Amino acid sequence: MKNHFIPVSQNAKTGPIPVSITERASCWPGCALYENGCYAETGALAMHWRRVSNGLAGGSWAEFCARIAALKPGRLWRYAQAGDLPGCGAVIDDTLLQMLVAANAGKRVIAFTHKPVLGDDPVAAENRRLIAAAVEAGFIVNLSANNPVHADELAALGIAPVVTVLTHAYARSAIRHRFKRHKDVWSETTGEWRDRTALLPQHTPAGRRIAVCPATYSDATCKSCGACARSRDVVIGFPAHGAWRQVEAVTAARDVPVDEGWAFRDHRTMAEVIAAEAQTA
Repeated sequence: MKNHFIPVSQNAKTGPIPVSITERASCWPGCALYENGCYAETGALAMHWRRVSNGLAGGSWAEFCARIAALKPGRLWRYAQAGDLPGCGAVIDDTLLQMLVAANAGKRVIAFTHKPVLGDDPVAAENRRLIAAAVEAGFIVNLSANNPVHADELAALGIAPVVTVLTHAYARSAIRHRFKRHKDVWSETTGEWRDRTALLPQHTPAGRRIAVCPATYSDATCKSCGACARSRDVVIGFPAHGAWRQVEAVTAARDVPVDEGWAFRDHRTMAEVIAAEAQTA
């Protein structure tokens, strides 16, 4: 499996830490975001991802693991800013993952996976076993949920921390510059953002606390935060961004009718959720 290691990232969200890109074949086509608004499928990252996937950049898995093993103890790094855990499609490659886990010993990794882990399917069952073993060994994998309902289902497995997509309403308003020649500028103050989002649901339907990624409302980076590199109970939420309308549509709970709130199974609209939480506050 091809992988490209970048010693110092230029990505403003991660900050200057080591990152990697794993070939596209590692992605599960069953992921809701596959060819449906995934941030890695557009922009400069998409260009680099295509080069890796086509064998024009990067190297072998063994070479990649050697680079990780050479990192200083305690070093924070981001695995697969594009791509998923090693293995084609839905499957996690046991051998390749074990190589990576061993190479990561003593380091702090931020990793996410959309590979299937729910249900009785043999592939999902084996994925659960491999992810649990990796987390136990110190390679933190975050299970990526489509929405807060899905986050509860993943968290109930008890094998790894969970992150989720949130509606775009949780994002701090900003003036975005498409080609990044100029830095994005916040058009909403921190206080205004906090006041507005304080009325939005702060917990999943099962009562797990949602913490919005600080890089989506401040100048924080993965380097300065590092929360996704730790085991935890809180669910970290990422407001839909980029093609956010498309992301919201494809990550919605499938049993929720169009134009109704999709974060909760009881089909309350967002306005009804806000009103109910305000009454109990």
